Amino acid sequence: MKVISVVGVSAVAVGVYLCSTGNASATQVQCDSDGGRDITVVAGTTACRATAGDSGHARAAGYDGIGFAQADAGAIALGLGVSGGIGASEGSEGMPIAIGVGPQAYAFTSLHDATGPGVSFAMNGSLAQVISDNHSVTCLGSAALAWDSRSGTSCLATPLGVWRTAAPDR
Repeated sequence: MKVISVVGVSAVAVGVYLCSTGNASATQVQCDSDGGRDITVVAGTTACRATAGDSGHARAAGYDGIGFAQADAGAIALGLGVSGGIGASEGSEGMPIAIGVGPQAYAFTSLHDATGPGVSFAMNGSLAQVISDNHSVTCLGSAALAWDSRSGTSCLATPLGVWRTAAPDR
């Protein structure tokens, strides 16, 4: 579990670094929603959408990418798309986090009946996915990380291969 934590923190650090550097001409949009609001912002090929139920909070951002977040029943959803990537998160509980960085990167996190966080992070044509309903994580490509805190399942895709942890027996 320590390895997954280190990888997760490293992935977030890389995402923050990539968001904070680059050309000044990058298109940036941000959407923040709570209290039953639905907000969509589109600027060319950059977009974000945040939609929340009465007690959810959704935050999405696109930095030359597409971010989507949907939160219900107290969930805090975060979606971030950077440099052509798509980050889509949705949930009714917990904290779904999805970060897609680079062309054709797709990260998707869906948490229902899960109190902890779930994280998907994909880069450059890779896919990372967390779905708490069936306790599944998926990593495809050469740069993907997915982790479901409730089930303990995780995966990491690198150019050297894909590593997975099995869910503990219940």
